[in-house]
Amino acid sequence: MRLLLFAVTALALSSCSTLPEPAVEPVRLETVRIDPEGDLSLTAGGYVDVEGFAFDIWFENDATDLSTPKSVTWSIIFNNYCRDRDSWIQSVVLGPEGQVWRGYRTFVPAGPDHPQNWSSGGSGADEYGGPATPGLMEAIVRGGRFTLAAEDDTGQRWNAVVIDTLTPDARNRLFAAQAPSAPRQTEMLVMVDGKPPAATQAPRSCP
Repeated sequence: MRLLLFAVTALALSSCSTLPEPAVEPVRLETVRIDPEGDLSLTAGGYVDVEGFAFDIWFENDATDLSTPKSVTWSIIFNNYCRDRDSWIQSVVLGPEGQVWRGYRTFVPAGPDHPQNWSSGGSGADEYGGPATPGLMEAIVRGGRFTLAAEDDTGQRWNAVVIDTLTPDARNRLFAAQAPSAPRQTEMLVMVDGKPPAATQAPRSCP
């Protein structure tokens, strides 16, 4: 009888150990591409409200290769963020060697309604009152995979996307392979009138 009991127990444990593990959501991976319009840049993502993020490495428009970027900028949205208290969000970029650079903090009031649902950042932001980004451009020049994510005031991160910025040689091959085009023109910003702000409403609770 004991042998039968041991056999049943062993069978039950074996069955438990072979249960399928929950599926893990794959990390989104994007590779930069040459933006065919506007100023010369390598870009990943696109319109933030559509793609959820934008990551751009900028070059001089008359550059003959992509060896020397002049700046980098990014934005990421956080529509899925909700807390029952006031908090803040900021974008964060993680470098290939574990470096961390952060973007501007965005205040987020309690509840699901966000007056602003994105955070941006970039090299040289400290010149405009933003976070300093020491070593960022040197890392961008070397290339590799960078991770862009949203980070809240507790350090929690989500909406992460891995961006392959390519090696300098790979960038130059991409640049050499593009079809000849007319000289690029610096885009001018046009101010347009927006909709008037909505009336203030009582804050809602998170779902």
